[in-house]
Amino acid sequence: MRTRRLLTRRGGPVGLVLTAWDLWRRLPPKQRKQVLDLARKHGPKVAARVLQARATYRNRRPR
Repeated sequence: MRTRRLLTRRGGPVGLVLTAWDLWRRLPPKQRKQVLDLARKHGPKVAARVLQARATYRNRRPR
């Protein structure tokens, strides 16, 4: 158990994925469905805003 806990507390993309998976497993099925519904509804909006912010940052960044 301690080894698994150490793996999930690491930073970076792998640690984030392992933490998200751990949280997902603990959710009851009804709440999992709520999370999926919210992701389907708001996911495209969030992705568009991220791309917009990234483009703005790249245009303002000194070269």
